[in-house]
Amino acid sequence: MLIDSARPATKAVRVPTPETPWYRTRAGLLLGRVAVGVFLVLLWWLADALDVLPDTLLPSPLSVANAFVTLTTEPDFWFAMLQTVSNALIALALALVVGIPIGLVLGLLPKAERATRFLLDLGRSFPVIALLPVMILLLGVSSQMEILVIFLAVLWPVLLQTIYGSRRLDPVVRDTARVYRFTLPIRFLKVLLPAASPFIMTGIRVAGSLSILVAMAVELLAWTPGLGSDMGRALVDERPEIALGYFFWAGVLGIALNALLQFLEDKILVWNARADQGATNA
Repeated sequence: MLIDSARPATKAVRVPTPETPWYRTRAGLLLGRVAVGVFLVLLWWLADALDVLPDTLLPSPLSVANAFVTLTTEPDFWFAMLQTVSNALIALALALVVGIPIGLVLGLLPKAERATRFLLDLGRSFPVIALLPVMILLLGVSSQMEILVIFLAVLWPVLLQTIYGSRRLDPVVRDTARVYRFTLPIRFLKVLLPAASPFIMTGIRVAGSLSILVAMAVELLAWTPGLGSDMGRALVDERPEIALGYFFWAGVLGIALNALLQFLEDKILVWNARADQGATNA
């Protein structure tokens, strides 16, 4: 495989049978996730009770939970969340507009993909945060700078997944479209795009979660308005419980965005979920 890729994870509905172990049922999986969360919180509480680390580094779970809830009562928190989410979504939208068409073209033209492979490998392996000083010099500490950095980070999952998905097109389908002399727009919309859609959606979900993380990192380092800069300000003020509250809210945003994209994938790619279910049942 020339291009590393995450497999599409369209959810297939599995009906439990009497032979299904309880831990593989939906309730069992949910119970396992809750148990892991409770176990980690208990370890955290034990470390705090034994004073393994000072409170300035590891505040108690109760103080962090209180800060997590208290943040919702502050208007500045919602403004910061709006800044972070809007910048992340704008950058994600730009990545879709740029990455999907280019990925489809490169996947459809193997020679073009081979010619640009070095640039693709360089772009996906280059640490985007290292470009932050250059971006600040060019654009200043602004939302435009933050959006550009996020865009450069989330473009690669979308682009690479699109290339991989378009290259997975069944040769029989490709030959059939060529024999029947489908026009190029029809080949793109009716043949290539449906075949690549599961992989594209996987890239979008990866890029969605990554966009929140990169937005927080840029805001923390460049002090652009958002959750990251507020978290950094809390650390400077020696309020680690507030900083961890912002950290957990960033996690909630990432999980919520991933769940939303997964929901859209299940609704849009119904045919793919049914195919997965049929293969599983077979």
